[in-house]
Amino acid sequence: MNDDIGSVRDWLTVREREVLKSVAMGLSAKEIAKTLNIAPRTVERHIDHIRLKTRTRNRSHMVAYAIENGFMDA
Repeated sequence: MNDDIGSVRDWLTVREREVLKSVAMGLSAKEIAKTLNIAPRTVERHIDHIRLKTRTRNRSHMVAYAIENGFMDA
């Protein structure tokens, strides 16, 4: 995962970053949806887009990637 982190961060929308942080905090799609006032399916779609943009295999890998690359600090 030696991508240029700045560019990956730029690829994520503000909403995707909110969802990523919420997933990293351990919230379920349903909990995130309730917090952000969107549908759970929309949360799942955001998660799919985040995984594609970060080239991660699953939610655990996505969270590890986010923590390792400073997404939780921003």
